[in-house]
Amino acid sequence: MRQQILNSITTITNKETKEIIPVIKKELIFESSKYSSTKENIWHVFINDIKLKKTSLYLISYKCSTCEEISSISTTQFLRKIRKCKSKCFGCSNIGTYNELKKTTIPINLPINKKPCKKKSYIEQYKDSLNEFENYPDHFKNSYLLSHLNLEDYNRIKKNIISFSNGNKYDMDNYEYWSVYKVNNQMKFSSVIYDKVNNTIFKANQPIIKCDNCCVNWRCKSLEMFKNSYKLLCSNCKLCNRTFKIRPTRNINNEPIIYQSKLELKFINWCSENNIIVTNGPNVDYKWNEKLHKYRVDFKINDILIEIKDYHIWHNNQVKSGLWDIKLNAVNNYIKDNNLKKYFFITPKCWNQKCSELLNVIKTN
Repeated sequence: MRQQILNSITTITNKETKEIIPVIKKELIFESSKYSSTKENIWHVFINDIKLKKTSLYLISYKCSTCEEISSISTTQFLRKIRKCKSKCFGCSNIGTYNELKKTTIPINLPINKKPCKKKSYIEQYKDSLNEFENYPDHFKNSYLLSHLNLEDYNRIKKNIISFSNGNKYDMDNYEYWSVYKVNNQMKFSSVIYDKVNNTIFKANQPIIKCDNCCVNWRCKSLEMFKNSYKLLCSNCKLCNRTFKIRPTRNINNEPIIYQSKLELKFINWCSENNIIVTNGPNVDYKWNEKLHKYRVDFKINDILIEIKDYHIWHNNQVKSGLWDIKLNAVNNYIKDNNLKKYFFITPKCWNQKCSELLNVIKTN
């Protein structure tokens, strides 16, 4: 069975370059390992004598053994199919199982892998799922919708979704969200994405999301975590937002920029009044207690970095512990490595003086 799954590969595509890789040689090798936590046999896949890993940047297209349709999955999902001996695609795993079909016209004396499978289309199955879902009690439906996105929730966050399956599925205009779809497990229903062009369905897992604050694209586990979220924040912004309440605004070019205090907002407004284009500052790596951290500089104007600090206890504690000196050294090294000009540290006490100096430096550039 594993060899049949391996032979079902039709094409392999590089996820970054979108280039189709010609498959000259496919090989399946068994190895036993004492380091396996499950004590199961370990199967390794070699394509053109190169070992296939979970981190490989490949998109694998294969033909389903049941419906003979072409599906595309990541290397992680394909290696999982090899390990578990699952030759069916996601749609066939949840439609037209043998236990349901053998009651009708399937000859019992035929091998299981030769029995015909008369499955419904995905759209028909979706309509049946909606009808069956409506027949369930209200408490079941309410409980389901507490943890799953309905169509209104999906449309609210759709503008932030870049792709699914960790960048493997990115044709967002061709996808349709189905909030209720019958599956063959204890959950009974699940949400899926329907690909209108390729006529396939897949789970909306590992989406790439654009952060509402810093506009950085990041990968999360699933869409369900945004069920009750007003803003879609990356892990860094979400962590900071619990303490400093990060908020977004716009510069004079109508580009998004974030701030954490009224003093930072005052600086953004000052830049707008003086017709200065200010952007978000970079993340600077530094080490503290033998661990790697990131110091996010507040703003950047051309080749100048600016940090705005109000009087609060967190900064005073960093000065006393020596952490602030470590951050300053990291910023100075960052300026040298990236051919930047200067670093401004502005507080309420030196506001007028530093803003005047900054304005002079900008005009002389």
